Amino acid sequence: MVVKKITTSLTLAAAMAVSGATFADTNRALEAWKEFAAEQNNPNYDKWVSLISQPAAIEKAKKWKELRGYDAYDIIDKTELPAELKPGLVITKDNKANYPWLKDYLPKELYDAVGSSWGSIGKITIVPTNTYYMHDGYYKGTKEIIDKNIKIIPNEKGELVYEDGRFALLEGPATTAIPFVHPKNGIELNWDYVAHSTNSDTLSFNPLEMNACSPDGSLDRSYKADLFWWHYHNRTNVAPFGDIDDKDDFIEGGAVFFLEPNDVRGFAGVRQRYASGDREDDFKAYIPSLRRTRLLTGSDSQDPLAAGLELTWDDWRSYWVKTDVSKFEYNLVGETLILAAPEVGHAYDAHVMTEDKCNWASIEVELRPVWILEIVDKTGKYQYSKRRSYIDKEMYFAQYHMTWDPRGNPLRNWDDVRDFRPSTGDMSWSSALVSNQTTQRASTLFMDTDWEGMGENVTEEMFDVEQLRDYRSVSYTHLRAHET
Repeated sequence: MVVKKITTSLTLAAAMAVSGATFADTNRALEAWKEFAAEQNNPNYDKWVSLISQPAAIEKAKKWKELRGYDAYDIIDKTELPAELKPGLVITKDNKANYPWLKDYLPKELYDAVGSSWGSIGKITIVPTNTYYMHDGYYKGTKEIIDKNIKIIPNEKGELVYEDGRFALLEGPATTAIPFVHPKNGIELNWDYVAHSTNSDTLSFNPLEMNACSPDGSLDRSYKADLFWWHYHNRTNVAPFGDIDDKDDFIEGGAVFFLEPNDVRGFAGVRQRYASGDREDDFKAYIPSLRRTRLLTGSDSQDPLAAGLELTWDDWRSYWVKTDVSKFEYNLVGETLILAAPEVGHAYDAHVMTEDKCNWASIEVELRPVWILEIVDKTGKYQYSKRRSYIDKEMYFAQYHMTWDPRGNPLRNWDDVRDFRPSTGDMSWSSALVSNQTTQRASTLFMDTDWEGMGENVTEEMFDVEQLRDYRSVSYTHLRAHET
């Protein structure tokens, strides 16, 4: 993949650029999608065009372009692209060698998966580039930081703080904001990635399905679980609004309760992130077979959520590792254009799985401008010696990431489709695939977001493991009784 090194002049130019153009009631992404949808006669594309055509969606795209000083098309315009790299191109095992430029844009793991014997991709279709942004709470917080010239810095511990030393993710505008719209180094880019979080105050699914796949591409084991997420401070897009009581020291919390299969049903885990770099996560799990709650430590976060899965606790939302400059080095190593899954999950899933749920019949990709963040383990004790994340320049989240084991061998890659709601600007997930390049095992994840019910159905009990285990056990027993 072609990587452009960051130079001081380029970074400063990007930071100072502010568009003075007058925006019409459209944008280039919308026009490209209209043209593409008209050509393809695909109802999925028509539905997506309808979503991005809404006035609220157009207005949000306009505001965020003005705030950043660019959109994806402005960046792509600066690069001379291969003539064949355009929407509508279909790539298969039979023709991928005909496009030698493809390896410069498509991650190696995805290129190799086209026509492979495991984690196979049947075909890849290129769709138009979208424009992405975040919900209004993020816009308000980010704009306030810029307009008031509020200084936010990573301190000597790498913690994100205001000039007076207060934790930026616990109070004030930075609680819901992108702290560095034009990141100058790896630690700033890392904090943008962390600050994006889930781009929603709450996550809840109906439920989450996780599949463990064998090297021969067959389904080994399937799990269903409730997964919840709460952003604790300055909540603006999902009730309860404001700050969550008794969470003064925590940034956010995640919880999982396993529903199926029977041998793991009732397993519950809750992990809450302290703002302080000196405090390990509050991390507890209830193990029903032992009828006891276990206090987990940082090393436990490297374990899979369940047997056979390639998804570890640190890989929730693709990256949930506590920032720690004593253990990791954060480097902004370049910028590039990458072919990555479009975040069209609110209209349709761009990952179409085969019936066995372990291979892709087809996937779609779009051209995205990204920064390349490398996080390097200093200790020699972490599961990954290096993590390379391709951070989107519009919405500050990974479009793709790759990891290497402690010996430097390729390990796991992550590719997902987000459930992006254009009119509100918030996001959840639609699907994800995690592949182990060493064992050739894979895990596929499917999410159906509870957009309508999450404001009422997710409560503080979900983030106390002692209450979660009892509350969800009762709820699931009633659910199964109703189904039968």
